[in-house]
Amino acid sequence: MILETTRFGKLAIAPADVITFTQPILGFQEFRRYILLPGPSEQLTWLQSTDSGDLAFILIDPRTVMPEYEIDLRPQELAELAVASTSELLIFTLVVVPHNPAQIRTNMRAPVLICKKHRLGKQSILERSTYPIQFYLAQARAQSGTEASHARTHA
Repeated sequence: MILETTRFGKLAIAPADVITFTQPILGFQEFRRYILLPGPSEQLTWLQSTDSGDLAFILIDPRTVMPEYEIDLRPQELAELAVASTSELLIFTLVVVPHNPAQIRTNMRAPVLICKKHRLGKQSILERSTYPIQFYLAQARAQSGTEASHARTHA
């Protein structure tokens, strides 16, 4: 299928690349099908909706900015994604990219989970977690000396 997007132009999408979300991303209930695309840097990935060419999210693997990041999912959440453990999942968090680069942040308490094998995904809310809802990437970069910039390249 051909998908016309605002960020990437026309994309040829193979049906096997489409990830169906069993639970929608908060605030985007009507959008359930996505593809992963390379991001503007190694640490970032695009999550492009196939239901709307206008909708795309920038994702980051939270372990790139918080190496100790771990999630504990309930058995029903694992079953929903057709996996036995979190090691079978790609784990991302959504990145918010405002105009001020110092305000670029991610919500560590609401990861986006993807099982590539079964092409299933969902956003999970870690209710029992103490991870921050607003984790500022500039602070993480300053602490580790790594670079997570250029998130606005295609925004």
